[in-house]
Amino acid sequence: MTAALLPAPAAPDVPEMSDHVSVTVAVTGGLDGVQRVVTLLRGRGYPVRGLTADLADDDTGALGVRLPLTAEEAELLVARLHRLPAVLHATLG
Repeated sequence: MTAALLPAPAAPDVPEMSDHVSVTVAVTGGLDGVQRVVTLLRGRGYPVRGLTADLADDDTGALGVRLPLTAEEAELLVARLHRLPAVLHATLG
């Protein structure tokens, strides 16, 4: 019995991705605000590659998120973050 060799499947069309996109998010509500952002990221299936959080004494916080996204996907993420009541602002870079 001989095995037939099949051609390798064609690579799927994958949009060009930047190395990684960094998003900075300022939140209110302390850890609860951070949790809301993380819930959005997980719920939408974002491929988070790095996350840092810094909570201040005045019930605010800052998050740094690193993700492999296209420019269009990154803009959509920032728009989604701005819709969260706990987010004071979110920016790329």
